[in-house]
Amino acid sequence: MKYLYFLVLTLSLSSVSLAQNDSLSQLNNLYQSLLNDYVSPDTKNGLPANMVDYAEIRKDERLNELMLLLQDYPRKNLDTPKKEIAFYLNAYNILSITKVADNWPVKRLKALGNFFKPVWTHPAGKVCGEKMTLRILERDILRKLGEPRIHFALNCASMSCPNLRLEPYEADKLEQQLVDQTITFMAQKGKGILVQKEGELKLSKIFEWFAEDFELQGGVTKFIQPYLPSSDKPWEIVGYLNYDWDVTGHLTSVEERTIKRRRNSTIFRH
Repeated sequence: MKYLYFLVLTLSLSSVSLAQNDSLSQLNNLYQSLLNDYVSPDTKNGLPANMVDYAEIRKDERLNELMLLLQDYPRKNLDTPKKEIAFYLNAYNILSITKVADNWPVKRLKALGNFFKPVWTHPAGKVCGEKMTLRILERDILRKLGEPRIHFALNCASMSCPNLRLEPYEADKLEQQLVDQTITFMAQKGKGILVQKEGELKLSKIFEWFAEDFELQGGVTKFIQPYLPSSDKPWEIVGYLNYDWDVTGHLTSVEERTIKRRRNSTIFRH
């Protein structure tokens, strides 16, 4: 009887695990299909980025399906830190894409908010059944997981952000994905590190805004050492790079005029 009990228990646990994997696989596969169809490397304002075709993705019903999968995914399935980090990184990036797509055309995601109510605090959808904002995802969930490299994986649809990854983050690949994201961001001219002259450099404002997150790694200065060129002088951070908030998508001339008319209309109403 004991053997039978343990056999049933094992089969039951295996079924639960398979159901969890199937649900997550469905979400990640759908996300991957959208990345394949609407995201590709390009440049804008002299900066490299993986650009999104917002005008087309907004018409694709798969984006709504993806948002529903995020909404319905069981929070209890995120039972390890790596699962949490991977899932919530994807959630943040998906919600950013959707926010821009729902408001397309838009020049900057930031433009959808204002000083008193920035866009990061606007409702962005539901994740695991909970109403979510981009700020909650970043500050209240991801940053509390103790992994500073999340800042090289989060993409708020802005040109100075680290690249939107061309694949979903997954728990069993997360370490290599974060290594790759960090190396790529640090090497991108005008985004991660800019050497002024020997011994002097400027960093992305990400390192200024979230400096405390790197304290467990010995601080920002220690964290960036492996990504710096050799120098006879000790490296000094002399400032931070301007952050380009332009959206990671190309605007047509018609879309530019639409934004201008919308802006003028808003000014006129006030």
